[in-house]
Amino acid sequence: MTAAVAGALVVLLPSIRVGLDAKHLLEPSASVAASTIADEEAEAPAAALDGEGAGPGPARAAERAVGGRGQPFGFGAFTGFRPSDYPRELVLSFDDGPDLKFTPLVLDELDRRGLKAIFFVTGHRVVGDRPEDLARRELLRKIAARGHLVGNHTMTHANLCQQTSPADLATEIDAPAEVIAGATGVRPILFRAPYGARCRGLEAALEARELVSVGWNLDPQDWRNPTSEDILAYFEERLAHLRGRGILLLHDTHPASVFALGPLLDWIARENRRAEAEGRPPIVMRDYSVFLPPRGVPPTGIQTVAERMARGLPSFSPLALVSDRFARR
Repeated sequence: MTAAVAGALVVLLPSIRVGLDAKHLLEPSASVAASTIADEEAEAPAAALDGEGAGPGPARAAERAVGGRGQPFGFGAFTGFRPSDYPRELVLSFDDGPDLKFTPLVLDELDRRGLKAIFFVTGHRVVGDRPEDLARRELLRKIAARGHLVGNHTMTHANLCQQTSPADLATEIDAPAEVIAGATGVRPILFRAPYGARCRGLEAALEARELVSVGWNLDPQDWRNPTSEDILAYFEERLAHLRGRGILLLHDTHPASVFALGPLLDWIARENRRAEAEGRPPIVMRDYSVFLPPRGVPPTGIQTVAERMARGLPSFSPLALVSDRFARR
């Protein structure tokens, strides 16, 4: 082994370790699921499958489905959604981070409970060379190292079904994927479209990249700045009538959501004790494995970096795929 290759391995060891540890995530699962689709923000409706007009209705349509009336929202040929394994189950997901102040609080709360979540990160937060940019990329590594899954939430939080060229669509998907792979050692395999956008062009782009699209059906719309008490009341009402799989959407960039997480998990623990006493099924907390398809480990680009360093070439940087306007935000 040459000195250059040895140096490359020392530099890349944390990413390689995370990548190896993540292999078990990609093993075939007894439950292989994909997505439900809803609107993340009511004033920005998703696009229809033909790329024109309004798509799925407001999130409250999904909430009705969670109560058991009708099919889960987003059920159809383009979703690949499969039924849950338990009468009541819940997946935790957080969008738009990472945030240097609030994401660590979420991680600590989940660690205390032994729970795993999906963090759908927005690429513009983790590019650039300022100290805070470097710290957010390090935070991505910590999210993965603590056993959570980092997903792709586009580069700029754009609606990919509204006046988006094929080139821009590719950049919005591929640039954050490279940054995430560089930070965690694992290329993301889950994708969440901002605003629940859904159209043929986006579906084709995700299929070409073998990305699993994950929506949600429990959304307190914390971007409207409700209080933590309002968010907790929302979940208590809906989880009390939960049937099948609930996919919870919060933002680790909103303090009200972050501070509602602990009380919410306490409520779920109490609800499960009540359910056990009354002979009802409990709410089973599920991790990201319910969405993972049976496939091999995705490429991380680590081998390419090591080869370039061994040959004395400039090392590949995921940020090279990102335009200056993103890197300097």
